[in-house]
Amino acid sequence: MTAPWTTAHSAALLRSRVLTVNFHHIAKHNRAEVTERLRQATRLGRSLLLDDEQQDCEPSIFVAFYDGYHDTGLFGAELCHRLGIRAYFFPVFASFDPARGRLSDDDLGQIAQVHELGYHTTSHLRAAQITSENVDAEVLQPVERIRRITGAGPRIAAWRGGTRFDDQTLGDRTLRELGVGYLVSNWSIEAVPVSSPAG
Repeated sequence: MTAPWTTAHSAALLRSRVLTVNFHHIAKHNRAEVTERLRQATRLGRSLLLDDEQQDCEPSIFVAFYDGYHDTGLFGAELCHRLGIRAYFFPVFASFDPARGRLSDDDLGQIAQVHELGYHTTSHLRAAQITSENVDAEVLQPVERIRRITGAGPRIAAWRGGTRFDDQTLGDRTLRELGVGYLVSNWSIEAVPVSSPAG
């Protein structure tokens, strides 16, 4: 069960003024439209930067690429770099759509020189699907893989289905223990609480 949404959450969202643009697969015939939409987004504000205390003072944009599709990831990384956008990439390491291919560790290493890699499980699971039997494969191993690729653990994470942090789930608690500081949900980009409500 997810913690209830409160008026404080709504006030924080209105205060932060973040425009979020999310991509999974971008078909080649849609690339011109995506380019124009992102160009327009850059006129609204600067890229959201984690840990930037000045961010609340002005509008910002958060551009994310999910699942690690090869052509979409390379196109998105190059486009965002050209437009001056720092984008966030959330790869799934076990490709669940082989036809689209996935970004290799070398590809992700190149992307991470300009953009940020976040955690998104090994095989595209929801937070509630993480158990003591799969936590190693689905959380610990991908976090360690990102650490090997970038030299640091991921600072941000997203679950399939976009759920908010829930201290009752093993997946969320494990991410906190691993030092992940932010979680992207369908409602917000929230700071992970440093301890459980009872702690």
